[in-house]
Amino acid sequence: MRNLRLAHVIEAGAWLSLALLLFISSFDFSQEIEIYKFGASAWPRAILLLIAVAAVGQLFGQWLRGEGQGSEMLDKASDDGAALAAQLSDHNNPKWLAWTFLLMTIPFVYMNLPGMTGEWLSLDKSGLHQAKLLTAAVLITIFLLAIRGNHIGGMLTLPLLFGAFIQDFGFYFTAPFFILGTMYLMGERHWKNMIMVGALIMGILLALFVSLLYVGLPTGNISPFYEFGTTVVNLLQ
Repeated sequence: MRNLRLAHVIEAGAWLSLALLLFISSFDFSQEIEIYKFGASAWPRAILLLIAVAAVGQLFGQWLRGEGQGSEMLDKASDDGAALAAQLSDHNNPKWLAWTFLLMTIPFVYMNLPGMTGEWLSLDKSGLHQAKLLTAAVLITIFLLAIRGNHIGGMLTLPLLFGAFIQDFGFYFTAPFFILGTMYLMGERHWKNMIMVGALIMGILLALFVSLLYVGLPTGNISPFYEFGTTVVNLLQ
């Protein structure tokens, strides 16, 4: 107990008390709903469980290591040459900043260009979907070429691109590419490891959100991505 201070116990107690209070309050709206077999209170209670687990885990970690080791680790991290590397890199010159800015505009181009084109050409729903497919293909090609010399810009852009694509192409199709792309941009080059870790992450996400919590993740609007998403949902539920 020598590593624990009163402040640690109070902080953990506050989080656990909050989680308990909100858990008790969840009985006020605990009722069955037709589209979700676990009821209306299941998702909030899952969040509260995660809060309680995090609070206990943090308290346990402080009991084992205390704050001293964490401070030493931070000191070592700040002295690992990162500051010197940043100074020697060209990540602060105007060309790199402009390059990164243009990369980050790619998702917003997709969010606006097909709609503007559809209005200009008076496209029907099928034509608009084809315009989105063509625009997405061109922008992905540009993105892949542009990140070859700018992985930091790619890491900043990839979540925005994932958010721009998810409504049309669905979570179930786009998420695996987002996970693999993130690992690649962070420096992983062993494809077997990437595929294994990516499959594990997707399996956990699907089991948690689709099979257990029945959260309605986007299935996409464009064929055949919509059919792919609905097939995955039907298999898991």
